[in-house]
Amino acid sequence: MSVTKRIKWQRALGQLRYNYEELGFIEQISKEYAVEFQAYYEQYCAKRGVNISELNNQNRERVNTLYNIEKTIPSEEHEPESQVGPANDTDITLHKGSSEKDKEKEYQMTADEIAVHEAFSRLFKRIALKIHPDRLQSDISAAERQTSINMFQKAKKSLEDRKYYVLLDIATQLKISTPKNYSQQTRWMKKENIEIEQRVMHAKSTYNFIFSELESDEERDHLIRNFIRQVFQIHTE
Repeated sequence: MSVTKRIKWQRALGQLRYNYEELGFIEQISKEYAVEFQAYYEQYCAKRGVNISELNNQNRERVNTLYNIEKTIPSEEHEPESQVGPANDTDITLHKGSSEKDKEKEYQMTADEIAVHEAFSRLFKRIALKIHPDRLQSDISAAERQTSINMFQKAKKSLEDRKYYVLLDIATQLKISTPKNYSQQTRWMKKENIEIEQRVMHAKSTYNFIFSELESDEERDHLIRNFIRQVFQIHTE
């Protein structure tokens, strides 16, 4: 492989690692702020006499559509109000556009995606030959056995999630040769980077994440007003 090809491969790989890490951080922040957003949302509505349960019942079909909910929202007598409010969901964005859930069409893998997946499937099999639980030596310590089992499970999930860079890391640790189809890997990683960056943008536009970035009640009130207007199509002051 030429130096230029290797640099391009390393650059794409580094960018992919960063994008996945960034997505993980944002999703974790959104998850942690979901409760705070819900509490502030309920407090805002209570101060202004806005009945959340009533709004949910009146706008059941619209709320279900916004959140891609197949089952109806439970009534107040079955669920407490805090669990009925749609603010618990992290998928809705400030300006709703198409999301992954909206794209129901069947996806066809490209030739590069197929080739890369097959190459890393073979790499996973070589990894499994070393650390599959059934192939571990009987004389290793309990700690070593658990480490190998954890590594195997991580490798298996990484293949399923198409996080091939994790398989590269594990293979390096185990001194296993890695796939050499660098041009195909680079093309695939560039495409994957675009998709992950889009997911990052979507995650950053969710109400929970935006709420986590705000510093004043004035900003938070403005966000809640936008949320209520988007979900229920009503204006509050």
